[in-house]
Amino acid sequence: MIRIEDLNYYIAGNPILEDIQLEITDQEFVAIIGPNGAGKSTLIKLILGLLPLQDGKIWIDDIPHLEWLSAHPMGYLPQREEYDRRFPANALDIVMLGLAAETKLGRSFTSQQRERGIEAMHTTGCIDQAFKPIGGLSGGEMQRVLLARAIVGGSKYLILDEPESSVDQPGVQDFFALLKELNMQGRTIITVSHDLHTVSAYCNFIVCLNRRLHCHNQAEMVNAELIQKTFGKAVRLIDKGY
Repeated sequence: MIRIEDLNYYIAGNPILEDIQLEITDQEFVAIIGPNGAGKSTLIKLILGLLPLQDGKIWIDDIPHLEWLSAHPMGYLPQREEYDRRFPANALDIVMLGLAAETKLGRSFTSQQRERGIEAMHTTGCIDQAFKPIGGLSGGEMQRVLLARAIVGGSKYLILDEPESSVDQPGVQDFFALLKELNMQGRTIITVSHDLHTVSAYCNFIVCLNRRLHCHNQAEMVNAELIQKTFGKAVRLIDKGY
């Protein structure tokens, strides 16, 4: 479980996040939605310990988040990750970077660790690209490789920042279907997204954020009025069909 209490965050004195109270229980598939500049990426970077807390508390499994992060892996897929396509590495090499924290500097990965890398690539559907140079991967293939890197450490948490941004539209549905499978296997997934129609079809908890939260828990069901408060304009919702 991830619990956020009384969180505020400022940049140059300007409020980016205000009075954030949020609880995400285990095995939820959560989407954080909101307009550009709403603080979505800032919020997940605070959870990940990539930004320092200024005011408030974050708990993971009832442990202060920095203490938890120092002892456990956290799966993370950043937004639009840049990489040099000329770098002499194959897809499996990239996946293995997810186990770098387990390996002493200068040591090679063990055969057991490489097996974990292969298994992660099977899980994300990119095993056929394992020995393909990264410069030859499509955007969708690379995103699945990076997802394999995020899960290879075995974390029960997976956080993604706009994962659909690197995937063409036909591949977005397949990618979210894969995320749903990972969620059904027991992972708690938090994704930042602008694709309201897709997340409404796959996620069971949508967090509406625009500096402040307009939705704090799963019981507060998202509706057109809540979306309008978040985005400042009317947005048409599509029924999930289930």
